[in-house]
Amino acid sequence: MKSPLKHLKRKCVACERSGVKMNKEHVFPQWLILKTNTNNTGIRWMHNRKLPALRATLPLCCDCNSAFGKELEGPVSILFDDIESNRGISDFDAEKLIRWLWKIDGLGWCANNPNHKYTSTRTLKERVLYPIDSIRENLVLAVSLIKSLHPESDDWPMGIDSETSLDAVFVSGVFSKIALMVLLDPFISLLPQNFSYYHLASKKDSTSDAKLFFPKVGFVDDVEAVGVTYFASKPIAKAHDDFWRELNK
Repeated sequence: MKSPLKHLKRKCVACERSGVKMNKEHVFPQWLILKTNTNNTGIRWMHNRKLPALRATLPLCCDCNSAFGKELEGPVSILFDDIESNRGISDFDAEKLIRWLWKIDGLGWCANNPNHKYTSTRTLKERVLYPIDSIRENLVLAVSLIKSLHPESDDWPMGIDSETSLDAVFVSGVFSKIALMVLLDPFISLLPQNFSYYHLASKKDSTSDAKLFFPKVGFVDDVEAVGVTYFASKPIAKAHDDFWRELNK
């Protein structure tokens, strides 16, 4: 059987350059896979095949692979421990989490939409790593902690629960003991009450490193977290797509 990722080897899905040295990027980072035990239990990936999570990889150029690891994966792995230990989130941390979610969501989107551009105006690398000043003050990070693992669960959850066709901002998912969403300010009213939320500051300043946001425990267990996040994501995704559709008329 042909590799389902053969079409991605011609150019990097993140920067869209061709003819560059390629490497393999784990769609879900190794630290999170080990944290959730999903390498042993497996995940659904590409044509709904079940495989160990560490085998879910995409071709990515060496430059993007290195940049994503340095700028996002290292800091976010530490940040997850801070959130789960109730040490709080700073404005700087919130932006890192938003960018990290865009990266996870974007890699999956590019794998499943090989004949389409990530957006008409920016590559995945540009969305994930470049300045976001034009939308920063309208971005909201929603977070909810999970109290415990359901008795019938063999692993902690790890996956994206949102799907949009036009929007490259909204994303949601549940990862280990944390449910996360990134959304625009006008759609906060659609958030389930299980979530705490934080508005990014309009600009970074001397207070950006202060731990000001302490998300609450909003879910009894992982089953509730995944179910609520998944079903809440549908109307929020539609609202974001409708917004961009109207904006680009």
